Amino acid sequence: MNDDVHSGDHWRTLYGDILGGEGNAGSADELRRWLEEHPAHVAEVREAGRPGGHRIPLGKPPERGYGPLVRLYAMSRILDLLILNYQERPPGDPEADPDEAYPPVGAYPAFCEALGADRIDRRAFHPFFHEIAEVRQADDPDEPPAVVGERWPGYMMGSMLLMRAGVVVTSGARHLVAGVADRSTLYWTYWRRSRPTDDLSHGWGHNSQWATDFRRDYLADGLLHYNVDAALDPGGHGGGDDELDPASVIELVRYRCSTVVDHGADQHPYDDHHVEPAPAE
Repeated sequence: MNDDVHSGDHWRTLYGDILGGEGNAGSADELRRWLEEHPAHVAEVREAGRPGGHRIPLGKPPERGYGPLVRLYAMSRILDLLILNYQERPPGDPEADPDEAYPPVGAYPAFCEALGADRIDRRAFHPFFHEIAEVRQADDPDEPPAVVGERWPGYMMGSMLLMRAGVVVTSGARHLVAGVADRSTLYWTYWRRSRPTDDLSHGWGHNSQWATDFRRDYLADGLLHYNVDAALDPGGHGGGDDELDPASVIELVRYRCSTVVDHGADQHPYDDHHVEPAPAE
């Protein structure tokens, strides 16, 4: 079987098969089989997570086909599909369809583990490792965020973040506001059932949207590196917005969403990056 990663077609084809309900494409067994039949694709994802990967640019256009960041993005779209059944739409959402069929919940961990990823087991809340799925507002506005439940697990591919864990948190309103931190636009994200999303594929046509780059975050050398390709290829996406103050820009890069005040759905944080000390285990 042809496993030429440069074609750029394979991840996208798998995505289409899962989305369209083709056979058992979204089942754990079929996903494992697919990965076994495409070892070059698996190897490329693993290579991106090797130590020092945060220093290696991956965005240079290849001589043919798509580049590594674009292929990683297509893989991440599959992850978006596989976690849909872990999510709930907001009550009263007119777009909710009880007949929607999404991949079974067991398919997501099976896919990540077959890729060779490690499950995130961090208990203390941190936006590098945790996506906010729900905020339960604490009475004390100064109470720091704490994880009280997990909607879906997160995974690391070596030192690279593959998918954050979706968590339920309690928090004081000075840290996270219910209805903002869990319902504002989630950037660098194609699809969530529970909130609006935005990534650089939105607004493009059926084919052009697949030329989007994957956002790479790394835990390396005791530091958290957010959106490393914005530093390795500065100005790569253009269209940056200078309206936000520096603290709000860092907030969007770290959380990928607004946390206390909703900054809206028209921000462009894609050219920004951040580095900070990693929390203790």
